Amino acid sequence: MATRDAVFALLCAALCVLAVVAPTAAAQESTASGPGVEPLVQQGVEPDSTRIVVEVSERGDARWEIQYWTRLDDENTTEAFRSLQDDVRANPDDYTAAFAERIASTVGAAENATGREMAATNVSVAAETRSLPDSFGVVSYSFEWSNFAAVDGDRLVVGDAIEGFFLDSSSRLILSWPDDYGATTVEPAGDETRENAVIWRGTQTEFVSGEPNVVLERGAGGSEPSATPTPTPTPGDSETPAAGDDSFPTTTTALIALALVVLVGAGAVYLRSRGALGGGDGGAGAVDATGGTDADAPADSTAATADEAGSEPAADDAATSRATADAGADTAAADDTDESDASDDGEPSPPPELLSNEERVLRLIESRGGRVKQQEVAGALDWTDAKTSKVVRGMRDEGTIEGFRLGRENVLRLPEDDDGGADAPDDDGDSNGV
Repeated sequence: MATRDAVFALLCAALCVLAVVAPTAAAQESTASGPGVEPLVQQGVEPDSTRIVVEVSERGDARWEIQYWTRLDDENTTEAFRSLQDDVRANPDDYTAAFAERIASTVGAAENATGREMAATNVSVAAETRSLPDSFGVVSYSFEWSNFAAVDGDRLVVGDAIEGFFLDSSSRLILSWPDDYGATTVEPAGDETRENAVIWRGTQTEFVSGEPNVVLERGAGGSEPSATPTPTPTPGDSETPAAGDDSFPTTTTALIALALVVLVGAGAVYLRSRGALGGGDGGAGAVDATGGTDADAPADSTAATADEAGSEPAADDAATSRATADAGADTAAADDTDESDASDDGEPSPPPELLSNEERVLRLIESRGGRVKQQEVAGALDWTDAKTSKVVRGMRDEGTIEGFRLGRENVLRLPEDDDGGADAPDDDGDSNGV
């Protein structure tokens, strides 16, 4: 009974730790979203975070730059970003067209809400890699927003054009102003302030009605709004992803995982020493403190040992049955594969080397019942992510196949398969306020 209680307590402790680690890992899997991100995803690049940098001028105009950051931590992601860079340089209009439409709509709504005449101009896109020292791929969309801030003599009032602006957990908003101006009001308080800038992070701030609201006055430089905390600035933080952006620091997650391993290991050692896992001093041939053997033990202990010994053959039989079932499943899968390689009239289809890239993708989708994840296409055809994205994009443009997002995955399907359309996520949906 004591052994059962120990095992139960160990399992409960492990489940408690997993309950903390699992949601954390899932949260860290979230990707950035916003205007202009869809073409990046179609190229096989899924940004990890978003930086929205707004530079307000003394005329009230503002230069906006929306940066999508992707950590280049493996060969596939790095190669996909290189391919994206080449495509951005060669075909920038493919990226700025939809982005410009989205921004024009946002600026038009702000114009109606504020009563100031506004326009979005000089829309551009660029892609580059940065080493900080970790390597990141950064795609930046920029544009000029006229009359973004209200001008009242020597005062600038910023925020009414983006009232209630939404920042998700992977985003931050960085607002800066001219050197000869200072902030007298910052609502809500910035998560970090600098001499001429304030930063809000989506993990710490949620704008409500009337926010953000920043009042700037000429000649007020050096004065700090009393409501705004001023932690020590991090050099280059406007370009470097800070640890504070993560909803749960990676280091903490690693420590929790390590604690779980230590806990399970310590529990196993304890149970082994008690004889619950075999070996140890509690084994069948153990000698008690008085020099007696297990033969002196009560009859019910002997019976329990016999029951445990008798259960071992049954466990072996169950394992054998499972192995047999798995082997049968593998055989059935092989048969299905052989059948899928044959055409409907029983004759074998052409070998893969005689098929075009598009035909190979279609054959794979058909063999998977009409739907397949884009990542599976790369693995099954032994292609790089960049090549897979290029082929898939061409097929989608031609209407040969369709695609939609399912969580972090791109799912491809045949055009005639419309049954899952109601359940498919909206490709145009995003969580940023722009």
